[in-house]
Amino acid sequence: MKSLYIIHMPKQPSTRLIDQSKGGFAYYLSDEQLAAYARLTPYERLRWVDEIRLFTLMARTPETAERQERLRRGETIVPLTG
Repeated sequence: MKSLYIIHMPKQPSTRLIDQSKGGFAYYLSDEQLAAYARLTPYERLRWVDEIRLFTLMARTPETAERQERLRRGETIVPLTG
């Protein structure tokens, strides 16, 4: 299973903090980025999340769309053969 790690650090470290050999990804948030987000109103935060949701829906491939629909139906991502 892939994982998402969000790490807050004042500066990006020079060494890798997370073993990503099993997949997933990580990204870093600066103090400035966190402060900018903290200044948003709850409505602005929800609007931002919705804009990202719409973007990802528009940018996804047909294969990704099918996998997401399978997960919504409680099925495996890839149909089982057998």
